[in-house]
Formats: sequence, C-alpha cells, structure tokens
Amino acid sequence: MTLYLNRKAPSAAGMPRCRLVTLKVSGFARRLRRENARAARELFRATRECRSDMRRQLPRVAVAFGGYASVPGALAALSLRVPLVLHEQNVIPGSANRLLAPLARRITVSFADTLDVCPGWRNKAVVTGNPLLKRGEGQEDPYRYFGLAEGRKTLAVVGGSQGAASLNRAVLGALPAWKDRRDLQVLHAVGRDKYQDFMAEAAKVDYGGLIYRPLGFVERMDLLYRVADLVVCRAGAATVAELAAAGRGAILVPYPYATASHQDANAEVLRRRGAAVVVPDGELDGDRLREEVDRLLAEEGRLREMGEAARGEAKPQAASHVAEIVIALAEEEK
Repeated sequence: MTLYLNRKAPSAAGMPRCRLVTLKVSGFARRLRRENARAARELFRATRECRSDMRRQLPRVAVAFGGYASVPGALAALSLRVPLVLHEQNVIPGSANRLLAPLARRITVSFADTLDVCPGWRNKAVVTGNPLLKRGEGQEDPYRYFGLAEGRKTLAVVGGSQGAASLNRAVLGALPAWKDRRDLQVLHAVGRDKYQDFMAEAAKVDYGGLIYRPLGFVERMDLLYRVADLVVCRAGAATVAELAAAGRGAILVPYPYATASHQDANAEVLRRRGAAVVVPDGELDGDRLREEVDRLLAEEGRLREMGEAARGEAKPQAASHVAEIVIALAEEEK
C-alpha cells in the first residue's frame, strides 16, 4: 500500500482528502518462472497508472508500507521526485522495502532490531512502532460479548482472519484433556474459510464442562485482548504490536512459511523480553499446547510479569509518530 499527502486543499472538514486507486499487481517468484513476465507487465502498468494519478494530485510526500503492492506507487512517486517515506512492520524487512530503502528520504520501523538487520538504514530511520487500527472503546463487557463466565481463566487462540490449521488441530487435541476443568474457558478464532470443516470435527470432540467458544472471525479484538489471560497466536507484526499494546503474555507459534522467517524474528522480540513463550509450528500438537497453557495459567505471577514485559514493548503513539515524520517532510517540500 502507498499513501500520499497531496498539495491540494483539504476537505471541508479540514482533513486531507483520501482517495482509493485500485491496481492489479502480482508478486514476483523467487526463482525464474513464466509468471514473472506477467508480474513485470502488471508492475509497469500499475506504476504508469499511479504516475498519471499523481501528476493530477500533486503529492508532497508518498508513504509506502511494504509488500509488492506498494512498489508501483513508490516508483511513481520517485519518478516525479516526490519524497518517499517507507514503513517497515517486521523485524526483517521484505524485498520491496529493501529495494526502495536507498531511494527513500525517511524510514520508520516497528522494531529497533531492524536497524541491526539493516545497519545502512540508521542515518534515515526512526523507531516508531507499528501503527495500529484504533478499535472499539467504551465499557462493553467482554464476558457478555463472547458468552464467557467471569471467574474462569480465559485462553484466547487466534490464528488471524484466515485461521491457522496447526493451531486449530492443536486445540482439538487439547480439548478432551480440559473437559473436567471448571476454572478454564477457551475463546478460539478458527478462521472464516476453515470454520465449517472445523466445526464438523469439533462436534466429534467431548469437551465436557469446559466453556468453549469457537468463532469464525472476531470483530472486536479489543474485547478479546481485554478478556484473555493468555493468548496463543502467530507472530505477525500487527499481532505482536497488539499484544504489547494490550499487555498480554502469549504463546507464539510463528508461521513456518513466512518469507525470510520474519515471524520467528518478530516472536523473538517478545521472547527476549520475557513476554512470550515460542513454540515452533512443527512441535505444536494437542499435548504440547495443553502442557504450555496449563503451566502458564497455573503461575499467576508469571502471567502478570509477561503482561508487564509485553507492555514495555508497546508504542501506543506509533501512528502519530509516523504522521509527524510525514508532515514534517511535507513542510520541507513547500
């Protein structure tokens, strides 16, 4: 994704005008393949479309958030001599940001560790943290929202919007061992596309008196973090930032096929702080999940320490910090 701050007048509400330009782009395979020729043609066309649009909008600054989808907008901006700001969400930068970094005027990063991975960025990089979506506010009761019971320890298992097959299998394997527990409840984000098949399998599992809430998708992640005593999840950059912002300890299971193992590096940030236990995806099954969860939930002091350690990594002003850097650069371009 690439955003740009333009020179034209703001909207009637005094806010910068926002426009959406949709582009067709594909990622490049890391080996020589026929599909790369198509991806190159799409990149050329998308860059041309962005350049045409930018010539009309007269941007002062362009901001790219990484990934192949950000490249056309970034290249178009550079071709028009528009200053470029990059934001890198993960500890280990992706190929797009590595390619664009030498041409960027400023780079904002979520993790200080990124500057050890890319020491050449230090003269133009600022550690801002990862901007997060501001979710719902207010005093809504998370126990009522999810149909949970107060007084029980709450385990939240989250595989992202698409779910995580290995986490889902591990939950199914652990549920029978928890069937007699009246002090535990499990809130489980299964994933939209996996929900029906998963529920067919879950119907065969006896989980007795355990309160178990499988959901296809969680709209209110803010409430999930509020109610959770412990979270089991992947280690994407946004997830790590949300755990830190919520002050929640976690069992992190990095996605094993992430490019350059970047989720392992993200997870290591919280593990080093004492905010997370890391379990490799290939080692996760029902027995390992039960063992890790039971051990941590039995140690209330450890859970508190993990939550405090996670909060120490939080950067709640990340979005404002990135915005300040962009606006300051725009002012220089007047």
